[in-house]
Order: sequence, then C-alpha cells, then structure tokens
Amino acid sequence: MHRSILASLFVVITLHAEDWAQFRGNNGSGISESKNIPTEFAADKNIAWKARLGDGVGSAIVKNGVVFATGMAGDGKVALQAFDAATGAVKWKSEFDTGTLPRITPPNSHASSTPATDGERVYLHFSTIGLLAFDSATGKEVWRYSMPRPAYLMDWGAASSAIVHDGMVIFCQDDDLAPFLVAVDAKTGKEKWKTLRKDMLAGYAVPVMCEGDIVVAGSGKMKGYDPATGVEKWTCNTLLRTIMTSPVVQDGVIYIAVQSYGDSTRTLKHALLEWLDTNQDKILARDETPKEFHERFDTSDKNKNGLIDPDEIDTAFQSPDNMAAGGNIIQAIKGGGKGDVTKTHLLWNIDPKTPSNIASPLVLNGRLHVVKSGGMSSCYDIKDGKSLWDRSRLGNFGDYFASPVAADGKIFIAGKNGFVVVLQDGPELKVLAKNDLGEEVIATPSIADGRLYIRTRENLFCVAAGGSQAALAESTPTPSAGEISLQPVSRSRLWNGYTGNAMGQESWSDEELDQRLQQLKKLGYTSVAIPKSVTPFTPIRVDGDTAGRKAFRGAKTFENPDVVAITARFRDKAAKLGFEIVTAEPVAVSVLPKNDFSDKKSLSELVTPMCGEGVAERMWLGFQEIDKAAQLIAKNDPKLGLPAPDMLLRHLKATGPVPEWLTQVKTHCLNAMSEMYRANTRAREGSRSFTLYTAKRMEFAFHLVSAIEALHKAHDPALRAESLEAAMDSTYNALNSWSDAARDSSDRGAIALMNEFGYRPLVKAVKGGQ
Repeated sequence: MHRSILASLFVVITLHAEDWAQFRGNNGSGISESKNIPTEFAADKNIAWKARLGDGVGSAIVKNGVVFATGMAGDGKVALQAFDAATGAVKWKSEFDTGTLPRITPPNSHASSTPATDGERVYLHFSTIGLLAFDSATGKEVWRYSMPRPAYLMDWGAASSAIVHDGMVIFCQDDDLAPFLVAVDAKTGKEKWKTLRKDMLAGYAVPVMCEGDIVVAGSGKMKGYDPATGVEKWTCNTLLRTIMTSPVVQDGVIYIAVQSYGDSTRTLKHALLEWLDTNQDKILARDETPKEFHERFDTSDKNKNGLIDPDEIDTAFQSPDNMAAGGNIIQAIKGGGKGDVTKTHLLWNIDPKTPSNIASPLVLNGRLHVVKSGGMSSCYDIKDGKSLWDRSRLGNFGDYFASPVAADGKIFIAGKNGFVVVLQDGPELKVLAKNDLGEEVIATPSIADGRLYIRTRENLFCVAAGGSQAALAESTPTPSAGEISLQPVSRSRLWNGYTGNAMGQESWSDEELDQRLQQLKKLGYTSVAIPKSVTPFTPIRVDGDTAGRKAFRGAKTFENPDVVAITARFRDKAAKLGFEIVTAEPVAVSVLPKNDFSDKKSLSELVTPMCGEGVAERMWLGFQEIDKAAQLIAKNDPKLGLPAPDMLLRHLKATGPVPEWLTQVKTHCLNAMSEMYRANTRAREGSRSFTLYTAKRMEFAFHLVSAIEALHKAHDPALRAESLEAAMDSTYNALNSWSDAARDSSDRGAIALMNEFGYRPLVKAVKGGQ
C-alpha cells in the first residue's frame, strides 16, 4: 500500500514537475526543462487546444497543471482565466472593472501585465488599480493593493509584471513621474516596504534575483536591493536611458541587452522636444505636456514664465544625477556587492547594433541570444562577449516584441506577424522550422510540462506533440467603412469610390457601402458615380508570408465575387436616399496618402471637437509635408504609388545616383509621419483611432519610399545584395504599418495589391538572383 501511495505521488510530481510561474518562467530565464516540444506546428497542426482570451499582450503562466492568462473582456473590464493545461477546459474566469482607462500607444494593450503565482494565489498588476490577488483554485479576488497610476511622457502605457519571492509580491513601477519598487505580503496584500527610484525614467524591466538580491535594471543603472527591507545595496551605472528589456541571471552574473533610441548624446530632453514640442520652438509650454505632469512642470519652471526654457529642460524630467542617453549595449555584470560597483563588477561591455529595444536576451549553454526587428538573430559567448554570429536573417521579416524562450534543445522566437521560428541550440545558427499561427504575437511564449503556450493578440494556443485539434475559426467581424473627411468642393458634390481594382468599392460589402452612403449624406454629397459595369477582381492570396496579413484576419484570399449584385443594391439604395446616380469610369488611385483638406480651418472643424485642442495644428503640418511630397511625385514620376505589376521592380532598372527629388519625398514623408504621431500623442483617449490611422498611413509612405530609394541603389554591384534586402525589409514594414490600422476593405485591398504587385515580385526577384 505504501508503495502504491508513493507511486501515485511520483506520478503527480512527474506530471506537475515543472512550472512557468511568472514572465519568462523561473527567475525570468526563458528556459524550460521540458522535452518533446514539437519543432513544427501551425494553427491546425500539433495544437492541443486553443482558447479565446480577448485583447492582450501579457504572457500566460503555468502552475500545478493550470494555465492562467488575462485579456480585455469588453468595455471597462478585464478577465483573468484559468485553464486545464492539458485540455484547455476553463476552470474559472474572474472579471473586474478597470475604471477610466489611460492613453496607451499600440501595439501595447491595457491587458499588458503577465501574472505571477505561488500556487496559492495569482497576482496581477493593472494600471488603473495596482496589484490584485486571486485564489488560484476558485478565481475569487483575495485582496487589492492600490497604487498610483503610472504616467508616461510618451504615452506608452503600463507593461510591467510582478514576481513572487519569499512570501512577497514584488513589483517595479518605473514611470516618468514617481517610480518606485514595492513589496507586499502575498497572503494579505499589506505593504512590506516601498523604495522610491527618483532617478529613473519610464521602463519595463522585470525584477530578477541574483546572489540573494532583488536586481532591477533601470535608466542608466542596474541596482541591487535587500529583499527584506528594500534598501538599495549596490548600483552599477553602465546602462542606457530607456530600459524596456529585462536582464537574465546565470551563475551569479547578470546579462542585459538594450537598445535605447538615439546615441550617447541623446538624453530625454531630445525626445521631449521631438514629440511634445508642438510648435517646435525648442521650448516646452505647460499645455504641451500631459496634465499628469503639470505639477512637475511647475516645479521645473524656475522663472515661472509658464515655459520650460532651454536652460531648464535638461533636468525638467530627468534626474541631474542620472543623465543617461541612448545607444546599444550588451553587458555582463557580476551580482552582489556594496555601493557603487561600476568599476569592479562590469565584466564586459560591447556596443553592437544587435539588441532589441523590447525583446530580452536569452542565455543558454554559454551563449547569449538576441533578436531584433527585421528578423535578425545575433549570438555571443557569455565568457567575453565574443560574437558567434551577427545579425543573421531568420527568414522572417517584421517586428519582434516577444522574447526568445528555449526548451528541448530548441529556441523559439515569435514574430509579430504570427510566425514562430525554431532554432537549434548550438554554436552556429541553424533554423529548424518556421511555423505559422496566422495571428499577431506580441507576448512572450511560455513553456511547461512538454507544452508551448503562445498568447496571440486575442487567443491562447497550446502546442503539444500529437495535438490534432484544429484551431477554432474566429468569426470575422463585419468590416466598417472608414470615416471619410473629404468635404465636397462647391463645384462638385460627386463621390466616386470605384478604382477598377481591389482598392476601391469593388471590394466592399453591403454593410460598408450602407455606412458610406450615410457618411456621404451627412457631408453634403449629392451625386454618386457608379461604373456602367463592374466585374470581380481576380482573388489575391493573402496567407503565408503575406506582408500585413493581420488585416485579413486569417483569410487565405482577398476577393469579392458578389460585387455585381452588391453594386446593384448600392445603386438602388443610393437612389432611394436621393442621390443622383452618375455613370462614370473607375478612377485609379495611389497607395500613397494624400491631403483631403483644403485648408487648416476645415481640418480643425473636423478634428478639434473629436480629438481636442492642438491636434489639428500638428496634423496640418503633416498634411503640408504630404502636399510637398505629392507635388514632387507629380512632377517627376506620376505613376509612383499606382498599383501595377511593375510598381516596384521597375525601379531596379534605374541608373545613376538616387534622384534628389526622391530623397526629398522621403524626407517629407518622414516629417509627415513624425507630425502625425505627435498629433496622436496629443489626441484625447477615445479619438485616437483617427489620428493613429493617419500616422500609420504616413509611416507606410515613409517605408515604401525608403524601399524605392533602396531599389535605386541596387544598380551598384557592391550595394546590390544589401540594397535588395533593405528594399524587402522596407516594403514588408510598410505593409505591416498599414495593416496595424487597416479599417475597411479599401485598406485591405491596397495591402493585397501591394503584396501581389510589389512585395512578392520583389522577394521572387531577390531569391531568383535577378
């Protein structure tokens, strides 16, 4: 009998031998001891189960055979759910109200924090509340610890995660207003200690443990704290200004890889002047800063003139004792010590161009791995920082927000585009597989008990060997017609939305066209142009390696076979609403953005009531830049941006240096993008879909013109390979930017056409050696 009991205990221990109880698992290492993790998987291959979570970017955690994950649950609510790790069966779901949500910047989500657990309770941070604890068996809320809302000068939004250590929940809130590190009792939620970090700026590093200390990376400094008291024990002053990655620890050494925007001269004031200085006069006015910072603004305004002057701005929001700047670093720092250990504990420091500003490093078997946007992998020997490979392509373009994780001799690297690249752990780069989940991935994957859990933007996939359940198909929301802003000019109140291809109303549904008619009526249009005849456009493939495929929500093709019947119904509805029906041929349009406003006043009349004061001014500056770009294009290359089979490849035939006018167009697009993002920062919460859409369209234009510029450089044999890769990268980034804000079928049609006529022919040409 005793033998039977022991055998049963052994089975239980074996089944639940491994947990992943916080962000990146044990001490944030990103490493699991699991075996038999599938190398190859897809949305319908080796998937044990899939669960709907709602919007979010926080990772799943696993404890004692239960998976915990969060997601937004509708307006003003967040849900924490518990699932059976093997089957995906829902054990419980606990929802709580958020209150008024703050401003955030995509791709962040309000459900951004990864939970942590000790098996008794699940702990979660939420920006409008603080820390919450839930009973891990029932989901019942146990306690709350209220915290001030984090405030970010650049409106990034909260994204930090808690850890559990020695009966305490430890959380670091590094924001731009009042950063601190806090520990609360895990059972009661009572504060144990709270340590201010006044010399820090906004950052998201998760605390790690090393040599018995709580170690936190922050602006300019890596610091160690006493877990019992929160007293700072040591500091290593070697980091950069903005720390979004988290360190990892191995054998008493702390490793960190950081990219912070700008160079060694770029302190915070440069970012403030770039993004908050609305009129670009190199001076910050009080109304140019978020209201949360007005008290701090007043303190920094020494001469009380309502401005932060050039001689005041250096230390207005950045500590004079910690004027850290930008750059790139990978460092190894010996843990422990007392006081300032900068000169004694920095083991090595390199300044490569390889770190990410978001994805944390992975240290595995004596090697440090980093991945950054563009799908570039780099690896270093942890003994001395010697490079093993440098910015080698993974075969998957795009952005990378998730940090790499490892198990079973493999490294899993998830791209934002939904592809998960699998590397073989070893001294040389070897790609084993590229797996397509078909959904956007921001969160870092989790691993426990032979299963890989991947939290996409809306769902949670459980990857396991032998899993044969096809992922449940998500219903595609009815597309909505994008809000139009073009006012009819006095000489013409005619609307023509047909383009002769997938970019126009040829791709629209009945619902979209119904909304468009209501918008046209509201704006005072009197006539609608409809072609004498319409035919369905050829279906366009939008799966697999399609750039910007997020816009298509898992569809394999973009098509509208019912366009003839839909157009007939549109004609009848328009006539019944009193519109004059005019027969007119489709009008081809460019994929490049244009200015729909005749003057600043008409823009302000639309934007100010919706977005608030100061937004229209910034947007008008952006539209003026677009006007300048459009004038140059009309004069030098009127076909630029028009969908056609050779819309990109024709630029490969260019000879001579890059035309000066094209460089000017690129500069105007960059300026327009910057102004629109500044406008988006100023827009009130709830109105940002409009400003963000405009900013993303400008970002698309900048990347597309960058691709064309690279193609012009490709005629030089010495630059050809590099230039072609740059063109592919830029085209891919352009379409992903548009996809992030795509709002109607015209947007999706443009993205589909750009893949068909631009991106895929370019990839084929490069791979074919043309």
